[in-house]
Amino acid sequence: MTLTVRLDPVLENRFHQLVREQRRTKSEVVTELLTRYVEAHEPKSAYQVALELGVFDLPGTDAPRDLARSHKKALAAALAAKQKR
Repeated sequence: MTLTVRLDPVLENRFHQLVREQRRTKSEVVTELLTRYVEAHEPKSAYQVALELGVFDLPGTDAPRDLARSHKKALAAALAAKQKR
């Protein structure tokens, strides 16, 4: 697919200098940036959200072992921690 983007001259010059210094093509950089953008805005599954919140008891995590009994407290704590960020 071909994509045309209109850039102001200052940004265009800075972009051109950077890609030349990094020995990359403009297409490589734009593709990388678009990939990051799309991935950041894709909807997450409930499982992914729970992993990010630390709701699961996974090896190497500090999730509580008694989630069956204290799941409401753990979820509330995880949500509160997320909101503080």
